[in-house]
Amino acid sequence: MNDLAGLIATDQIQVEITIRLGSTRLTVAELSRLRPDDIVPLDRDMSDGVDICVGDKIIAHGELVAGQDTDNRLCVRILAPANAS
Repeated sequence: MNDLAGLIATDQIQVEITIRLGSTRLTVAELSRLRPDDIVPLDRDMSDGVDICVGDKIIAHGELVAGQDTDNRLCVRILAPANAS
């Protein structure tokens, strides 16, 4: 099996990750009434952090941070793998 690992260039395989903040349910009427500066509450507390997902699978947990070396872009600090919580 170790020979197979050498055949697959994993440094060339890209996966898309999604950062999940939370969710909520709105009716279509409520959604259509949303305006700038409205606040939509989510089902998570600020202290819950975020889930880092590949597809629908949560692979880790993290927290939102401002990136100092990334032109102040929104970033995620990894806190723990999903199986550690």
